[in-house]
Amino acid sequence: MVVVDSSGRQDTEESILLGVDFSSKESKSCTIGMVLRLWSDTKIHLDGDGGFSVSTAGRMHVFKPVSVQAMWSALQVLHKACEVARRHNYFPGGVALIWATYYESCISSDQSCINEWNAMQDLESTRPDSPALFVDKPTEGERTERLIKAKLRSIMMSQDLENVTSKEIRNELETQMNCNLKEFKEFIDNEMLLILGQMDKPSLIFDHLYLGSEWNASNLEELQGSGVDYILNVTREIDNFFPGLFAYHNIRVYDEETTDLLAHWNEAYHFINKAK
Repeated sequence: MVVVDSSGRQDTEESILLGVDFSSKESKSCTIGMVLRLWSDTKIHLDGDGGFSVSTAGRMHVFKPVSVQAMWSALQVLHKACEVARRHNYFPGGVALIWATYYESCISSDQSCINEWNAMQDLESTRPDSPALFVDKPTEGERTERLIKAKLRSIMMSQDLENVTSKEIRNELETQMNCNLKEFKEFIDNEMLLILGQMDKPSLIFDHLYLGSEWNASNLEELQGSGVDYILNVTREIDNFFPGLFAYHNIRVYDEETTDLLAHWNEAYHFINKAK
């Protein structure tokens, strides 16, 4: 990671955080895999495992310095940059950090490196190549439910849902998993309904805007066929499935009725307007 400072349009110091990648230990050059603008709302948290996270404007990235000294040095620089950002109230959509677009245009690391820089914590649905995100060992029942979810999606995608019953799908699921799933019947039925709802095509809100589900967001063929370039991910639980192919913006809130979405209206509007 590298912190880059520059004098902005207000003649004040502005900072961004770069994630840089070396192809090997012997490499004398590097590529950029991530660019994070340090806004006034930037927060830094120690993870208790030799690393720390930096969150700002709905994004969060985790860093694991190679040593305690490296972490100490990084935190000193970051805290100073965050203090300056707060003092001058740098916010998305303002005149600050416009120069960061140059570095964003230079992102050229391998896709696997970009995925690592964009890996998020606390996810319930992740892209296939994401790293393990659970510290606690799941129970046998939890492991079975996760496997059911993955298998059920695959089965339902391959079936003619107009001419197949839920019992037939459940039988196929038991065949593929080679076990009796009688005690999971209610879970399977609920999951089927959830998947059916998600399988609907995204709703066209405006000529430039679709409203879709997790299913739509993970369907690369559908996304590309619809001409999608930008994705606004308004969940805390769902991963960015294709971080190297689309421009993502995350508003990390839980999918609950009590969530105050209006508090994030301006942030969402600015991103959608930018995409337009």
